[in-house]
Amino acid sequence: MENGSRFPDINLEKKTDSNLAVRAFGRRLYKDQTPLEYLAEFLLCFSSDKTLPGDVNASGFPVLETLPRQALKYWPKSRLALKLFSFFPSSKLETRHPAHVERFKQLITELEVAVDAEHDDDKRKAVAVLQQLFSGFVGVAGQRTWATHSFIPASQFLLSREVDWRHTEAIKNGVKDWEEAQQYFRGGSHNFMARGGEVLYLQLWHVLRGMEVGKLEEWLRHSYPYICIDWSKVSARVEGGLSDLMLEIDAPLAKLGSFVERAAEQEPAIHELDSSQTFGWVPKASWQEAALFAWELGNIASSQQDPLRKVRVLQDLCCLHALRSLCFQAVRLVGEAAYAQDTAFAGGYAWVTVAPEAGLGTDLGKVSHASQGATEELLFKAVRSEAVPELSSASPKDASPESADEHGFRLFRSLGKQLGLIVPRNGPMRFTLSSSLVETAVLALIRPGERVPFDEFLWRLYRHFGIAVGASQIEAALVTLSHGVRLAPQSDCSAWLEDELKRGGFLIPLSDATPLVECPK
Repeated sequence: MENGSRFPDINLEKKTDSNLAVRAFGRRLYKDQTPLEYLAEFLLCFSSDKTLPGDVNASGFPVLETLPRQALKYWPKSRLALKLFSFFPSSKLETRHPAHVERFKQLITELEVAVDAEHDDDKRKAVAVLQQLFSGFVGVAGQRTWATHSFIPASQFLLSREVDWRHTEAIKNGVKDWEEAQQYFRGGSHNFMARGGEVLYLQLWHVLRGMEVGKLEEWLRHSYPYICIDWSKVSARVEGGLSDLMLEIDAPLAKLGSFVERAAEQEPAIHELDSSQTFGWVPKASWQEAALFAWELGNIASSQQDPLRKVRVLQDLCCLHALRSLCFQAVRLVGEAAYAQDTAFAGGYAWVTVAPEAGLGTDLGKVSHASQGATEELLFKAVRSEAVPELSSASPKDASPESADEHGFRLFRSLGKQLGLIVPRNGPMRFTLSSSLVETAVLALIRPGERVPFDEFLWRLYRHFGIAVGASQIEAALVTLSHGVRLAPQSDCSAWLEDELKRGGFLIPLSDATPLVECPK
């Protein structure tokens, strides 16, 4: 990727781009980022104000006059006061600094004073209920301290940046009170929100606002004729759908959360981290998978599903797309004919998928295992490809292929297992679709209220993600496997998926024809 091959068109940097996996796939997809934080970071990028060339501020996916040739920035909220109120009581004991304890107690007192009730007991109960409400939106906690917890990204008010608390440094320097403690909260370390959401956002921003529309629509017309080829309508569905989702239950949460933040303004005030974050970059060549992602996301965001259900489905889609994007880019970097022969799927790779309980004792189980191995081999080769851009200042450790594997095939394996795409947790692996992923596939690949024949649904699964379930798709997929696998797929090899769709209420059986798959409005 030479200059002009990245979006935005910025230079590679030693600090952020030394790892070969970053230079191969963009800055950056990172092994330790959780599925929820892919979505939370993506929506944070979408909802935050962006600073564009010429010091123009905008949100959503701003219109771009030309390809940006400088780093772009966004201004995310930290919601530090709301995190202290919501997560401190259940946070890791070892990192509860005495200054945090005192400020939390003071915040509770300030809130109780602000509650309009006659009796102190009623005030305490009201604050406790409010705390239970916001703590119930915890998305990621684990063994982290309270400041590094993440909310479920169910509304715009719950979107917050990654915040680090430098506990060891604060103890070493003898911090005694909240005012001193505030300088030890830092943003932008990318330890948890590790830029995977930024990658998804930048890919969409590029394909929605930076692509030559004629080229894009021609590609869709040829390869994906069922996708609306008026790209402006796709853009409107994505931006409008995401905005509506973020505001659907935002008003009551914002009103209650603002009550907490106003109380936190009492001295010593709990300040927001008022600083920008700098976007990384993505390969411009990722526009193809990004176009598919945009259409899928628009289907989900514009549906009439419950907002929390949409958030869960979008989380799955974001992670599936991250895995898809790794494979699309790996095929480009490796450039071997074996990966490019499949004309039925633009990605040129395949995930041969079997029922969750299908073991390696079956022929299909063996092929699925070979498919999983071939995918990891593809990613292994990609970070070692001569097509990966050079960075002469990279340290030998960071530039080693072994370091890149952590965020290449090992990322693929780890995230795939978390999603339910790869089973089992331990032992010989194969691809499958959990019930959650089946629901995600229906809502992403079929427009709300639309019905398509089951065979058409199978082809959409393959043409969007390389997921091969039916006999025809598996036959097409076999050309991408370099393991000499030979198989004559049985006509009933997709029966398990048909049953799963039926259980989910997505299948309409027809006695005299192929069943229909229906996406609810």
